[in-house]
Amino acid sequence: MAIKSTIEKGKLNRRDLLKYSVQGAALTALGPTLPAQAAVPNFIKEPAKNGKIVVVGAGAFGGWTALHLLRKGYKVTLVDQFGPGNNQSSSGGETRLIRAYYADPIYTNMAIRALDIWKENESRMGQKLLHQNGLLLFNYPSSKAESDAAVSIYKKAGLPLEKVSLDEAVKRWPQIGVDGLDHVMYDPTAGYLDARKGCQAVRDLFVKEGGTFLQQQVKQEAIKGGKAASVTLANGTVLEADQFVFACGPWVTRLFPELTKKLIVTRALVFFFASPAGQSDFMENKLPTWMDRDMAGPFRSFGVPGSDFRGFKVGLTPPDNNVTDRFDTYNRFVKPEEFELALGVIKRRFPKMVGQPLIEQRVCQVTMTPDSDFILDTHPEADNLWVMGGDSGHGYKQGASFGEIAAKTIAGEQNKINQFALKRLLG
Repeated sequence: MAIKSTIEKGKLNRRDLLKYSVQGAALTALGPTLPAQAAVPNFIKEPAKNGKIVVVGAGAFGGWTALHLLRKGYKVTLVDQFGPGNNQSSSGGETRLIRAYYADPIYTNMAIRALDIWKENESRMGQKLLHQNGLLLFNYPSSKAESDAAVSIYKKAGLPLEKVSLDEAVKRWPQIGVDGLDHVMYDPTAGYLDARKGCQAVRDLFVKEGGTFLQQQVKQEAIKGGKAASVTLANGTVLEADQFVFACGPWVTRLFPELTKKLIVTRALVFFFASPAGQSDFMENKLPTWMDRDMAGPFRSFGVPGSDFRGFKVGLTPPDNNVTDRFDTYNRFVKPEEFELALGVIKRRFPKMVGQPLIEQRVCQVTMTPDSDFILDTHPEADNLWVMGGDSGHGYKQGASFGEIAAKTIAGEQNKINQFALKRLLG
């Protein structure tokens, strides 16, 4: 059955045409407010390939994969049940850190490439989404191994990474507290991305360049003779394609339970505290983003100051936090004892923020693999069905480059990466 939908590739119905025309006018109006940048890259699609591809999931992984595949000449349909950047997804919310600080060079290199991709596309998106205001890493004796590995990787990559003594750190950033720390690292190339807006900007660019987006739920996939033949949407529409990519965050455990038994969906908590009135010391132009790297502690925390005037962000993943069996049905309340954890972070690391009121709280979702590595592999029963996911709490920052890797792998331009294989999660 041929693909039938209300939106065809390269065409929009009247309602969608109006929607994107209004968005385009708004983005054009924003243009002069953007900082001076190099000329807008001219993305020319490769000659059309003989293939239709359906990508399920418009988050950081799926959205970028769809855009990269589209630019390779494929006819791509992107499907998401709630829409890009929605509050139920792992890619929603206001901000996500972007940093190359890893003990594994594959992720450092991906982060470097992701920064470049955002810079290449930001002008075409018509809005500022990447903010490189730096990153402070609060390191303990327990994080020495990670720190030493990162220093070596940064040196090989030619990236700046500064080790700062505690006395010097307090002089340079008097907003911070350093009790219990061994040292502080400073990465001036890191920063944060506007998460929700970023997902929507990728989707808008995808549609602008000729892709098809559908806000629909995928109910099932049909595998016949070692191939995926089609997917059926909740409204009864059947989408046929040559290849299928499922990049649907924790919902991959619903669609492929036999492949994902070792995945764990956890709650990540985000708190926004009011910055002191009339002061800018805790805004992003005065204080870098930060990560508290107590590798021996029960949890690690991170944050973004200012967050576009939404407040001082503190994020953490509390212990004993498995919601795999109910991630899409439970009520997302923050427990009082979890709020106390956030207050403890404020007291230890930002003592001048003590007493500032909580103004917002959120719960988002993280899909953990046992080794924290991503997933990019074909289904064992269908070599044209790709499973992509396992963000493990560090997926958004890598989405642009991981999507590029996925597109190249799907197109047969590079081999699969064993580190992302499904087989490590089976058995």
